[in-house]
Amino acid sequence: MNAKRALGVVGVLLAVMVALTGCVKLNMSVKVNNEKSVDYEVVYAIQKSVLGEKSFDEFMESNGSGSQQMDVPDGATVVDYEDEKYKGKRITAANLDPAKLAESSSSENPFELKKEGDFYVLSMGGVTGADSSDPQASSMAKSMFDEASVKFTFPGKVVEAKGATVDGNTATFDMLSINETVVQAKAEANAGVPMWIIWTLVALLVIAAALVLLFVLLRRKSAQPALAGAAPYGQPGYAPQPGQEGYQQPVQQDSYPQQPVQAPQQNWAGQGYTPGAPPAQGPQQPQQPGQNHDDGQSPPPPAAPPATGA
Repeated sequence: MNAKRALGVVGVLLAVMVALTGCVKLNMSVKVNNEKSVDYEVVYAIQKSVLGEKSFDEFMESNGSGSQQMDVPDGATVVDYEDEKYKGKRITAANLDPAKLAESSSSENPFELKKEGDFYVLSMGGVTGADSSDPQASSMAKSMFDEASVKFTFPGKVVEAKGATVDGNTATFDMLSINETVVQAKAEANAGVPMWIIWTLVALLVIAAALVLLFVLLRRKSAQPALAGAAPYGQPGYAPQPGQEGYQQPVQQDSYPQQPVQAPQQNWAGQGYTPGAPPAQGPQQPQQPGQNHDDGQSPPPPAAPPATGA
């Protein structure tokens, strides 16, 4: 059921409920899912002190109208409503086509939801019956309410809502404190990025930066022991590296020259030379007592005797 249609009941009761000033409660909320789907809820109730021993339905019937005559859209649910002060009906519907609300409205300014670019525009009138062209009738209709409010909720942020209290993507109108007979709100069609996603991304970036910093510090720390024993260039204990001034090629232990291998002595038999005996130069001179070869050199072997003919 449309809230305005429910308010048509209020219009029927105007003539018989003048004495019930300030006894009616009407709260309506509309949540826009998209341009083809809305969720809505209407609470319409009367003070218990006015109802007395009668139920809400009995009271409405006794005053010329029954709650069963209210237009309830297909799929909507109607249940009894009661709080400490009021009794009445709660009407709810989910995923309702906005066109059905407009069709069931008896207001001169029916419910309308349209999309303009990246924005939704929602408007409606007749919430309290105060949009009548007769100022006296409008004032009388409005005076019947003790409480009347309309709340619009959109996927995105509300950017315009004259006379409403705006909280993010919700605009709430107090119908008893505004002079407008038609309420209208404009809001972004897209919800944007939720704040919890933004804060999650920020937290992940902080964690990643901390891990990178820890990795760099650990690498620097692991490289320090290898350089701890090295003396600075030019200081005692510093060993020049290849390509630096003062560098000397290390000597290989196995590069020292080896002693030449002596050729085996030849057999000079028949030539008057005995291996191991000191050779004599020229005719053998008798060695004088006390004379020795002290020059440290061995004489060459004697020449072979000349051959004689037989």
